[in-house]
Amino acid sequence: MPEMCDVTFLVGRRQVPIYGVKAILATRSRCLYQLILHHQRKAEAESSNKKSKKAKHSPLPQKLVINVQDYSAEDFRTFITFVHSGKVKVDVSNVIGLLCASVEYGFSDLQAACTKFIQRSQEQGQGKYVLDSAWNYQHKKAAQKLICKLSSVSR
Repeated sequence: MPEMCDVTFLVGRRQVPIYGVKAILATRSRCLYQLILHHQRKAEAESSNKKSKKAKHSPLPQKLVINVQDYSAEDFRTFITFVHSGKVKVDVSNVIGLLCASVEYGFSDLQAACTKFIQRSQEQGQGKYVLDSAWNYQHKKAAQKLICKLSSVSR
C-alpha cells in the first residue's frame, strides 16, 4: 500500500517505485538506517535551500525518495518484503540479488538462507542456473566471489 509508506526506492534503470516504511527498515538494519538518514538529511538540506521566506512549510512530511540503480526491481522488491515481514521465497531467479542485498545491507540470516539455497542447488545439479543469474550482479562483490567459486566447480 504505497499511501501508507514513507519511503520510495526507485530501482533499476527504469526506476521502478518500490515502497517501504522507514521505521521498519531502519530498525531492521543499521545500513538501511544510515542510508535513510543520509537521504533524509540531503532532502532536508535541499528543501531548506529552495524555500523562500514566504513559503509555507507543509505539516505533512514529503515521501523520501532513494535511487537504487544496481538491483533488478523484482529482486529488490523481494528483499524489501523480507525486511518488512521476515519471510522470503528464494528461487534460482532471485537468490543472487537477495544474496547481494543481504551482504550490502547487513542481513546475516538472509545471507545464510541464500548460501544454503545455492549449496542445495549445486547438489541438485542447478549450479549452472545460479551461475547464469550471478552474471546479472557481476558488479557486486558477493556475486563476484560466487562466480569464481561456481566457475571453478563447473570445470
